[in-house]
Amino acid sequence: MPEVKINPEETALLLIDMQNNLLHEKGKAAALGVWKFAKEAGTIRNTRQMIEIARKNDIPLIYVKFVLRPDYADIMGLAQLSLCTLGKFIKEGEICKEGTWGAEYVDELKPGAGDYIVVKRRMDAFYNSDLETLLRGLGRRTLVICGIITNFCLESTVRGAMDRDFDCIVLEDCTASESREMQEFPMKAIFPVIGAVATSEELVIG
Repeated sequence: MPEVKINPEETALLLIDMQNNLLHEKGKAAALGVWKFAKEAGTIRNTRQMIEIARKNDIPLIYVKFVLRPDYADIMGLAQLSLCTLGKFIKEGEICKEGTWGAEYVDELKPGAGDYIVVKRRMDAFYNSDLETLLRGLGRRTLVICGIITNFCLESTVRGAMDRDFDCIVLEDCTASESREMQEFPMKAIFPVIGAVATSEELVIG
């Protein structure tokens, strides 16, 4: 892939759902296998390196977090749908419940002082959150995106960003999915159309 150049003064680094339930082998959604894919791909290591690069270049870090109330009232409607199984999976599996270890960020990727945290209740980080307001306030129009799950929350967020006129660069080596097939399809067929795909090494800041 060719190099992708960004202006640090117009860019923010988004980290999507780097939480224990999905990215830790003891998380409640560990059976999906995202943690294993991430381990083999070096997702956490690569993301940590990208975080260091962002800090050195004064690029704001925005940690997006999928958190639901203890009674799951946030997704009760979704859980009651007859055709969509996602809500049932989240509720019955007690995924990312507020106040639990599973809803917290993995130890290697915890926010630092001065980083921003955005809480979301759905797949798209823009949906009913203050993410867009924050980005406009910071004067950021380009988003460098890391996180999980590539073909769910990350893809939904990239689509949401495009609909709001943000440029997006998905860092392939800083993402993870349930399988190679699910990882590769959006990287090849979707993200290059609505944004750009690069590795952390191909990102040029200046």
